Amino acid sequence: MPETACTLALSPLIKVILADFAGRRITVPETEMDRRLALVLVDQLMQAARRESFLPVADDDLLQPVIDALQADPSDRRSLAEWARSLQTTEKTLSRRFQGQLGISFNEWRQRLKLVASLSLLEDGKSVQSIARKLGYGSSSAFIAMFRRQTGTSPTNLQSTADRRFL
Repeated sequence: MPETACTLALSPLIKVILADFAGRRITVPETEMDRRLALVLVDQLMQAARRESFLPVADDDLLQPVIDALQADPSDRRSLAEWARSLQTTEKTLSRRFQGQLGISFNEWRQRLKLVASLSLLEDGKSVQSIARKLGYGSSSAFIAMFRRQTGTSPTNLQSTADRRFL
């Protein structure tokens, strides 16, 4: 498995096995059949494409309202200063908390959140235009530029590569 936290691209097989385990409430495989299925799952996870889009989270009381609100609505465009005012703290304090608790800046965290959200939406077959709107981008090209900066490829290219890989 990866040495550091990251996001894995889940194949349809991985999803089906996880759904099966979840549907049967299997947390520890006890039957021989479930153990074999778990071994297949581990093999598939080890082969899964890794993405450097890990989104760190923290249970910090000051950060939690910001994290929860942005996860609920990634298109929220409030600045760090606006968040600080609403939490009755300073921008500097909030900035330090993001860096200290999550290891990245507020802006980097928000970008990663949008990337992670976009990966799920792409996987669901949503259009680039609808994803850009849902994530609060003024245009598709702004979303595509962010996506390309973060992943090294375009969302459409990633989507078509994933579609071909699982045929």
